[in-house]
Amino acid sequence: MHHILAFFDEDKTYCDRFRKFASNHQNCPFTVYSFDNYHDLVNFSQDHPIELLVGSEAKRYNSGISGANAYAGSSFSSGSDGPGDSYDRKYSFETGRSMVSEPDLLYQIPAKSIIKLSETPVEAGDADGQRNDPAEKYRIYKYQSGENILREIMTVYGQKKSDSKREYSGRRSKLYLIYSPVGRSGKTRFALALTKVLQKDMKPLYVTLEEVSSQKMPDEDIMCRGTLSEAMYFYKEGKLTGNRLQELIVHDKQMDSILPVRTPEDITTLSPQEIAGFIEHLRTVSGRDAIILDTDSILSRVEGMLPLCDWTFMPVTDDIKANSKITQLENYLSKNLAPEALSHISKIVVPETDQYVSYVDAMENPSDPLLNFAKAVVQNYIYE
Repeated sequence: MHHILAFFDEDKTYCDRFRKFASNHQNCPFTVYSFDNYHDLVNFSQDHPIELLVGSEAKRYNSGISGANAYAGSSFSSGSDGPGDSYDRKYSFETGRSMVSEPDLLYQIPAKSIIKLSETPVEAGDADGQRNDPAEKYRIYKYQSGENILREIMTVYGQKKSDSKREYSGRRSKLYLIYSPVGRSGKTRFALALTKVLQKDMKPLYVTLEEVSSQKMPDEDIMCRGTLSEAMYFYKEGKLTGNRLQELIVHDKQMDSILPVRTPEDITTLSPQEIAGFIEHLRTVSGRDAIILDTDSILSRVEGMLPLCDWTFMPVTDDIKANSKITQLENYLSKNLAPEALSHISKIVVPETDQYVSYVDAMENPSDPLLNFAKAVVQNYIYE
């Protein structure tokens, strides 16, 4: 049950190439449809909820007949170009309508979010929302590689989602991702401590994407309880409602959580794109203020979510081999994520706890160093 990304440009070749590229890219959490005919786009929007519309201005009501296309198998060539339109009109992101009197056909489409394709290069200040006109930041330059276009789309989409959460607080959960490519970094210990600290001021939900989790299970038989496996199954069937999710949440004195998957194979039933869509769906229907997402070290499962997170905390260690992994990861992310997404990733060094005391029991002690560390992180990053 992916969100829909509709891509519009009157150059059919340009549309098809982007659609094929994005549909096969592991970091695109959308079902992608392309349109070179405005009438087709209008008709499609009447029966399908468009989460994100990316497109050039419709210069005319063209008469060519070309249906929507989805999920083909070739790739978008790097640096490919296509004709388009320049844009200097203002619009309202929230209403999806033009703010000028003359009609702007692109913004008559009832899409939840809209991003313009610009013929002129977009300065860095524009992309980061530095201009005086806030509407102008939702533009991306169309004459660049498919990789760059998709990366900028995800960055702008993440920025828009962040703005939306602030406007209607409580309707959509914030997302705090805990990820590290190195082992024994205190990742899970920190995720649990962060959840405990946050629950003093809000209603957080702990979720782990680890294939094999050390999360403490309740006393009752695990086979009689709902787990993340069931949540993923219901999501894939389009049946994960808010009420059904509440039935899967376990409440105990430490935190509210969804139990981990029953078997490692269960988590592989969703592709990386579907996992990103699943987490976004949890944010919408959970009714929680925040979701703390504990992950394993598999980057492909979380990379698509990095632009959408409020914060990503990356536990690191002083180990030389571990530092080499971190350096390689930073080099990779710097080439594949926009600066806006990179600015929301923070490396942390998680303090050790008593090796003879479980970290769940340690959190019962209000003076525990780990809890104090989590409190400091909350103050410096989340409540800044």
